[in-house]
Formats: sequence, C-alpha cells, structure tokens
Amino acid sequence: MTTHPRRRRLVGLLCGLLLVGCTPVTPTASPSPTPTTLDFTRPGAASAMVSRLLTKANTEYALMVEVATNSVEVSVLDADRKPVTWAYRDGEIGEVASDLQYVDQATFPVAKFNISDVGALFRAAQGQSGSAESQRLTIVDYSGGEVMMSVSTVPESRTVFFNPDGSLLQVLDFDTPGGVATGIRDAVGDRATVYSISVESDQGAWAEFPGGGGTTVRRTRTAKVPVTTNVTDQQIDLPLFLASRVDPETIWTVVDGIRGSAEVPEGTRWSVVIDDRESLGTPRMHFAIGSTVITTDLDGNIVSS
Repeated sequence: MTTHPRRRRLVGLLCGLLLVGCTPVTPTASPSPTPTTLDFTRPGAASAMVSRLLTKANTEYALMVEVATNSVEVSVLDADRKPVTWAYRDGEIGEVASDLQYVDQATFPVAKFNISDVGALFRAAQGQSGSAESQRLTIVDYSGGEVMMSVSTVPESRTVFFNPDGSLLQVLDFDTPGGVATGIRDAVGDRATVYSISVESDQGAWAEFPGGGGTTVRRTRTAKVPVTTNVTDQQIDLPLFLASRVDPETIWTVVDGIRGSAEVPEGTRWSVVIDDRESLGTPRMHFAIGSTVITTDLDGNIVSS
C-alpha cells in the first residue's frame, strides 16, 4: 500500500515531537552571587566603613581599630566593659568573635586619627620598612595609655608608627641637638616633676617619676619607636625636681664642648643622667663622654670631673 506523501510528513512530525518530549531537559543553574569586595586603601573608604561599624556598636570610642586592604575591624567596650568586635569581612557587616582581652587599655575617639587615605599610609610605611606584604593598619593603646597608629606586615618587618594626623613618627638621632630635645620632651610627656632624666646617644631618652601605690614609672623614647611605659614596684630614693628646668641645648653644649679634642674624638658615644642624688635641692647633670666623666650644674658649668 502506498502512503500518501502528506501523511508521511505528519507521521514524521509527530515522531519528532514525541522524541523531543521524551528527552530530559537539564535545568540551567543560577550563578551564585559574588560577595562585594571593597578596597579600603582607596581614599575615604576606610573612614566610611569605620563610621558604619561604630554606628552599629553605638559608640564613638574604640578599643582597637584594624584596617587591611579588604577588611575592617572595630573593637569597643559594651555596657559591661567587655570587648565586642564589629567587622566588615567578605562583603558582610556583623559582630564577630575576637580573642581581644580588656586589661584597662585606653579607649579613644576614632575621629582623632586621620585614616582618610589608608593607601597613602601603606605606601609611607612601605617606604620606611621596605615591605608591603599583607599590610595592616592598627590603632590601639600601644603602652601605658599612649594610643598609637601603626602599620605592620605579614611576615613581620619593621612596624612603622604614625602621629594622629597621619604624619610619620619622627625617627630620632640622639646624637643631634634636635634628637636630644625631642627625646626628652617625649619621655617627660605631661609630667611636671621627675626623679631623673637620662639620655644615651646610641639608645634613647627616658624619665623616671612616681607612680601610684608606691610604684616607679619609666617612660622611654627610642629612635624608631614611640614612648613605652614600664612600671616597677621599686621606689627610687631621689628628690623630685621640675622637668622644665632641664635645657636640652645646654646638654648638647656640654657634649659638643668636650668632643673633638685629642682625648675625646668627634662621634664618641655619650650619656647623661640628671638627678639630685646629693640632695642639694637642685639637680646636677652627670656626663660620661667616652672615658671622660664630669658633673655640671644645669647651666653646664663643671662642678667636678
């Protein structure tokens, strides 16, 4: 029997439709949303995120702030004086676990610190330390209530410190008049009276004064590190004197006047300790310049050698 051509076309079309209907359809997977990654080295990015996190924490004061290229953390004290950390990580803001412990560290208004351009701070730190590996900016009580801003790296290189306005902490040379003056100023801080003030040309400057509960406090400023504070239970049996009576220029005049002779070459290491160990009612300056040892009054006049 001959099949009509039109009927053959209809049968073929039906068979084709049946085959299509029987073929399983593979569903198209929807792409997973990619978390938004912010670059906090861009101007304004870090300060804006810190403000958002502080708003979440309902405070303007922080215990610690940390900023990396793609993350920000802000630790604060809650109503029970316990640390709580808010963070931006992987495109999300939320409260996160932290091992930060509170041991009477200073809190601080974050607005006091210029983090408007973290990228510029990172570049300045790289210039000082020679490394830009996994840079992280930290603002925290560095020592004895002194809140400092710094940039560190992983693996760790030299930590670079900044002033609150974003300028680099000055690197001091204690064998220069300016280094002596700045070192003494930083070591004394806001103290009016001290037991002693000391300078070593190759080490730094420090001041000692009474602390609370029969303790003694030593504040030390070294060349590349801000002031550190050390508290001991040992009391110093020395009279107090006004720190403002010590003139750094006079210290340098004495050192400069002794070095450069045949006995004391230029560049010789030196040190001075200023105290009233003889209980005269006025401190004296006790110098060791190479092998030369002299004592002067505060005006630089030699009283013994």
